[in-house]
Amino acid sequence: MIYRLLGELQVGEDGLLLDLPSGATLILLAALLINANRRMPKSALIRLAWGDAPVGEAQLPKRLKMVRDFLAEIGRSADIRTHSGVGYEMRIPADAIDTLLFSRLVRQAEEASTQQRFDEEIGLRREALGLWRGGHPLSNVPEGNFRNETVALEQRHRRVAARLFDLEFIRGNYSGVLDELIRIGGYYPADRRLCEQLIYAQYRSGHVADAASGYERHLAAIEEETGGEPDPLLRALHFAIARGDEDAVEAAYAALAKRSGTPAAKVSFAPPPPVSVPAQLPRHSELVGRADLVAEVTWLLHREPRSATPVIVISGPGGIGKTALALAAANASRDRYPDGQLYMELRDGLGHAIDTSEVAAQFLRSLDATRIPETKAERLTDLRSLLARRRVLIVLDDADGAQVSDLTPANPGCAVVVTARQRLPELSDAHRVAPLEPLNRANATELFLRVVREAGVRIDDDQVSVDRVVTLCGGLPLALRIAGALRVHGHPMPTAELADRLARQGPQALVYGKQSVARTIGAGFERLDEAARRLFLGLGLLPLTKFGRWTAAALLAGPGESEDWGTPGAAELAQLASTFMIEPVEPELRFRFHDLTREYVSRRALAEYPGDQGQVPVLAYSALLTLARRAHATLYGGDFEVVHSSVPDWNAPPAVLAEVTADAMGWFEKERLNIRAAVAHCAELGLADLCWDLAVSAHEFYGIRGYFDDWYSTHTQALAACRKAGDAHGEGIVLACLNQPALVASGRIDSKAAIAALQQANRLLQASGDRHGQAITLRTLVHALRRQGHLTRPLELFDEVLAHYEASGDAVGCWQTWRFIGRTYLDLGEAENARRALERAEGIAIQLDNKRLIAQTRYWIGQTTLALDDLDGAQAAFDSVYDTYSDDTGLDHAYARHGLGIMARRTGAFALADLHLTEAVRLAQEYGDGSLEGRAWLSIAALRLALGRQAEQLAAIDRAIEVFSGGGAVRLEVQALAALAEVRSDRGEQEAAGLAWATITDRYDEAELPERDRVIRRH
Repeated sequence: MIYRLLGELQVGEDGLLLDLPSGATLILLAALLINANRRMPKSALIRLAWGDAPVGEAQLPKRLKMVRDFLAEIGRSADIRTHSGVGYEMRIPADAIDTLLFSRLVRQAEEASTQQRFDEEIGLRREALGLWRGGHPLSNVPEGNFRNETVALEQRHRRVAARLFDLEFIRGNYSGVLDELIRIGGYYPADRRLCEQLIYAQYRSGHVADAASGYERHLAAIEEETGGEPDPLLRALHFAIARGDEDAVEAAYAALAKRSGTPAAKVSFAPPPPVSVPAQLPRHSELVGRADLVAEVTWLLHREPRSATPVIVISGPGGIGKTALALAAANASRDRYPDGQLYMELRDGLGHAIDTSEVAAQFLRSLDATRIPETKAERLTDLRSLLARRRVLIVLDDADGAQVSDLTPANPGCAVVVTARQRLPELSDAHRVAPLEPLNRANATELFLRVVREAGVRIDDDQVSVDRVVTLCGGLPLALRIAGALRVHGHPMPTAELADRLARQGPQALVYGKQSVARTIGAGFERLDEAARRLFLGLGLLPLTKFGRWTAAALLAGPGESEDWGTPGAAELAQLASTFMIEPVEPELRFRFHDLTREYVSRRALAEYPGDQGQVPVLAYSALLTLARRAHATLYGGDFEVVHSSVPDWNAPPAVLAEVTADAMGWFEKERLNIRAAVAHCAELGLADLCWDLAVSAHEFYGIRGYFDDWYSTHTQALAACRKAGDAHGEGIVLACLNQPALVASGRIDSKAAIAALQQANRLLQASGDRHGQAITLRTLVHALRRQGHLTRPLELFDEVLAHYEASGDAVGCWQTWRFIGRTYLDLGEAENARRALERAEGIAIQLDNKRLIAQTRYWIGQTTLALDDLDGAQAAFDSVYDTYSDDTGLDHAYARHGLGIMARRTGAFALADLHLTEAVRLAQEYGDGSLEGRAWLSIAALRLALGRQAEQLAAIDRAIEVFSGGGAVRLEVQALAALAEVRSDRGEQEAAGLAWATITDRYDEAELPERDRVIRRH
């Protein structure tokens, strides 16, 4: 069929339809086609194409040449004939245009009727109706130009349909034509005869409620079109159906049939040929852990009534169990589709999509079609025509959107279940089941053991090995079934041996018969375009736990890109996600590999990655380093309190940088495990500068969030990498960050060793001439000395520290130094000097407009004003800290709660004090801040004393001593021991008090403190 007018105008064949012209060219084409094989005068053509516009006759040949050029694309330009002096004509064989073929089939049907060959008449009328693709011919051509012709065609369409339904009714086939009646009646809701037939067929098929709805739609249609009253005989039929009066129904319909000219007596039909009912659904495996999804799909397949063909899409990665789910629901719904179930896998053995022309041919044969057309378009049309009068369930396995669109019938009595490795967004009206996810541990174990037990093997006595196998299968049903089969096949070899094999070989070991996890993952890989494959393999070379836009951009961006180039790799990343080659990590806008996919891609990438594999980590980690630097700078408002390597910054896309600057702490949180993995990989690859810069760029984040394990791990690996590479400068910077007091307080670094390491760092950085690094190192050393109880020496060093910071332009370093000066004066009991120093620090923080630095300073201002007995000033300071961190749950919030707890105790609000201090202890423990935890315990001890609960007071002091001694904080431990000695003395326990004072002396001696720094003495 070349020309199709019965619906939208279409020109073309073999599924390759031409893009139609527009304007006058389109109208001329339509005019010639709807008057095919009839001469059209020039004047008529001009009037149709241009209306009353003053257009000269010379314009007509020009436009007709455009029509000929259009038809030349399919070799049909000669169909237009010129009749000199008369006009033009389209000479078209009847089998090349649907309007002429329709007319011929109707004539043949009428001839068969006069000779009482009613079976032949039914077949011819049905074939004629099958040519219609809607109720309105030329529906995509401007209305009005051909109204007379299209109305005549529609009237003939209705008459042919009504006569067919009359014949089907005579032989009692009411339910068999019901879906077709609904469809054609929907095109012409005001047609009285079609409405009569529809509601009668619905009544005879048991759908009484639908009959009432059909009548109401007819009333609404005639009201809109003519404003007239409903036909009395039709109204009588409706009321008879509503009353359930069968005799009245039959009498009313007989009167209607007589009026329409339907034969009153039954005519003779040949026995209908047996109808083929295909049952093509394969056997499905019993599912585990998918009962809710089977119920959802089954409900959708059973749901009535419906106005359109339900299309249900089940998507997910290969091996996740999509086909098993589809078949389970389809098999459970067989009884709702009595005319058959069709099944087709839409990929061949090489993973290529199967042409729907071949699929349609197979389906037509299964439905006993009398002929299989040559062209794809005709095959699909015939398939839709056959399915228009049947209730058939179609399962399309491993499909794409175009295949589904081709093979979905218009009949709402049918249904289509689709499995796909992508989300198929082009199917706008489909119902999408939530993408399938791996099975949880319990269901995965049950599936593995079921496969084994059904083969008569029991392995319940080795649960440890079973757990290993299940873990290595990653919850993937295909992997679990293969593993179960391998365990049975290898019996009586132990399960531990299977687990070892899976651990060694990864997905390559999961092969049994025709089933293969590696081949299944590989099939998804082969469907990717070249750039997406390169990204997939590149990610496989990286041990990152998650990846996002920055990773894809780093691996796929070309050199010399400008800042307005967008985000390279975004399309490829989206392709990997939409085809389930990677999994989204919500709500982080990150992605990850399934465990088995990671194993697969890691091995494949090592075997075939295009280009230099070693360049991939450099690209990725340079990008990660750039973003970590930006995040650190965002926290402080600049590159303060950190020294970087000479690795150049990556030209990061604006969208990637925007994520970092919008929420630096949030970005660090998302990338925390990636930074740790990248540092380890850089150390392994000998990329020392990348390794140590990544570690130190994240150390401030680790300190704020209390991730001391990450801090210690990354910095010890970076230190080893620097020493192996002979990078003395990097070694000095890492030593300075590795031995900071916060990490020492976590118990991972020995306090004495920290001082020695910091002295070594200072020597290395002094040798390299890095004043900024020296400032950081000396400030850290001073703080470490303070923790040991040294006070005079730190005050002597602070001037040098400040000079280095000022020379380096590090305002945050200056702030930090003044804060430590204030705390040192506070330890010496010089509160006024402490306040002045802390006010200097506060001024710098305010100038930097950094709320976190301001709050940290005000916490110590609060402590200082308490020492000066300025309760109002202390309350204001602690309130300010709390206001800054009231919505937080981190370490800074813990400091705020500690300050408020102290104030509540001092003002007699003991219950509130207990609440604040208990929460401060909890948070300090959670984030590993031993110094704060110990001080909070001392504050709790003071609260217990105020409440007269001496036993609890002693217990709190003991906890403080325990925490301080574990973190190497000599100065704080001495304070706690002094508090213990005073309590013991007050209780008359002089021996215990003396022991506490003796311990203080031991701690001073161990720290080698000069006499002037031993500020806590026995009275």
